[in-house]
Amino acid sequence: MVFDILRRAPRLLAPIVRMYGRRLDQCGATAQGVFWRDEDWQELRFERLSCIFDPADTAKGGVSINDFGCGYGAFFDFLVKQPIMNDSQYYGYDIVQEMIAACRDRITDPRAKFLRKMWATKTADYSFACGTYNLNGNANEDDWRGYVESSLKQLWGKSNKALAFNMLRRDSNDQYPGLYYIDPEDMRRFLKKALSKDVEIFDERPLPDVTYFVRKG
Repeated sequence: MVFDILRRAPRLLAPIVRMYGRRLDQCGATAQGVFWRDEDWQELRFERLSCIFDPADTAKGGVSINDFGCGYGAFFDFLVKQPIMNDSQYYGYDIVQEMIAACRDRITDPRAKFLRKMWATKTADYSFACGTYNLNGNANEDDWRGYVESSLKQLWGKSNKALAFNMLRRDSNDQYPGLYYIDPEDMRRFLKKALSKDVEIFDERPLPDVTYFVRKG
């Protein structure tokens, strides 16, 4: 069922690919180039997501990381300054060719590999999705939810230790057409049923986000 939905995803995601390609062309490899408000809020998201790392891994590194929906590689820029990247391997995935090209042009660190893929192909200790599911281009809500849930299941299957991701809250004060907003408790129920009983949820106000940490039992 998961891969049946993911095989049908290219048609659903085609408008998203075009939107991101145009945005990158307009704004360049910046937070605005991936539809974030600014670099400060982008970094706050990265700081929260990186809290999923086990303390021992944070101190010494030696882990593998999947970044699903890596955009122009900003999360790697953040991680590479931390001890977590000592002797570690990072895999960045995106469906937008222009984004992958920007990553490869900007980042030559041998610890980073960037792949144009519809889903994660490498098994890693930790997997991340930062804003990956927010832009849906006014897709049918049931179709988008099916895609998101199937994508999360697939990404979870490629995660040895934990999965961390964020999404937009349905009760956010400011909402915009073309973005996907969730009921945080509804998503928590899905995660506990489909992935793991070990789920943490964080309300990130004043950001419009909710963050989830899902760990292997």
